[in-house]
Amino acid sequence: MRFPLGINLDNMEPLSRIDTLSVLSSMGIELPATTKLPDEALEKRLEQALNAAQSLAKVIPKVPLHIASVPSWPSCTSGVDETRSVHDAIRRGNFGEAGACMRARSVGAENAVDLYVNPILDLRQTLMCIAKLWDDGYRCCVVKDPEGQTFAINIRMLSVQRIDSKTPLLVMLYQSFAQNNRSPGLQWVQERMQESDAGTISLIHANELEGKLLLQLLAMNAKHLPPDFQPHRHAVERDFKVSFLIPVGPLSFEDLGKFNADTGCVLCGEKTTSRCSQCLSVLYCGQACQRAHWAEHKPTCRSLRGGTWRTVRFVNSMPGFEGHYSYIFNRFNFNNKYTGLRTNHERYPPPNAHGAKAFLVKLQIGLANRDAYMIYDRQRTLESFFRQDRDLVLFAEIRREMDGPRGGHAGFKMYRWAKRVSDWELSICLDKEPQADVKW
Repeated sequence: MRFPLGINLDNMEPLSRIDTLSVLSSMGIELPATTKLPDEALEKRLEQALNAAQSLAKVIPKVPLHIASVPSWPSCTSGVDETRSVHDAIRRGNFGEAGACMRARSVGAENAVDLYVNPILDLRQTLMCIAKLWDDGYRCCVVKDPEGQTFAINIRMLSVQRIDSKTPLLVMLYQSFAQNNRSPGLQWVQERMQESDAGTISLIHANELEGKLLLQLLAMNAKHLPPDFQPHRHAVERDFKVSFLIPVGPLSFEDLGKFNADTGCVLCGEKTTSRCSQCLSVLYCGQACQRAHWAEHKPTCRSLRGGTWRTVRFVNSMPGFEGHYSYIFNRFNFNNKYTGLRTNHERYPPPNAHGAKAFLVKLQIGLANRDAYMIYDRQRTLESFFRQDRDLVLFAEIRREMDGPRGGHAGFKMYRWAKRVSDWELSICLDKEPQADVKW
């Protein structure tokens, strides 16, 4: 049996290919179920996505992480200024999720998404449950399937460290148990219950996919601890592993763009090596698939070539904000971060990350300020504005297209193919929609 990412999930089966695709989809990374991308490529994308969801490179810029050098998280009763509960500090979200929760509660629902539907949301809920147990004085818990028939993950929390005022790090010992080796796990539970004043142990319910995902995350994070970090173990914990958990949130706009950038050959899903030389809009693994796909692709290809292309001259800032700092909000922004703060330099054009290739851009108009379109690409290498006062006729033509049947999105945004034709100009195919469903 091959374990993904070189990670052994002990007594549970590893994430299958279908599991991996399901988790990626729950994170907003959409790949066709029939994709032929190699297992290694899918596993690597999942590892990168989980690290991005943890903001791991920012939270732990230097590895290995020496726990002794990280201060302890202050308790809520310590009197330290700005002290927060671990539960509150470990919570992450964005404006889109906040809006979904508000809409759900307005109709009497407790959550925007039901349990056991979205594995990454389930994992984040479990993370908050573990943090709440720490705040309430509990140090042990068992994550198990609701029926208690499939798996159990025994966890003993050792400490909570303070990366910064908003980022706790929970250090723990853990071990998974399956139905065929329950005895050691039950022995551990009995010992912990005997130590407990209440004679009980806390249970957190999770389905099997969430359990696998939790083990995957713990095993990945364990690799960032030094080998000589060996906390005290009870006799029954001889085989327990040490790891840590940090906040897990939704992927940022930039990460979604990066991880959705290459979904494989449009026909077979294999790794891509070329694109259609006529329209540049679809990717292929080679000439065989390109020839086989031509009959299906021909109408779109010819329509793109026959599309109405307009040259848009853009600037770096909104009217009246030249030289000021700006921050661009969208539903994928984190509501506790301002990582996108930037200065608008009118003298320096944005970099050309696409060369002569066609790429997708989003054209978007504001709710209040409707005299400029914001234009940006998937990974925000280009963030620019097309102002009405620069070309009244072209601005009105784009407005009509956005309001029309090919625009969609209530007339506030649309996606189009574009090419960079100079430092300050884009050529945009105005009247042809992209084939694929755009996820950003």
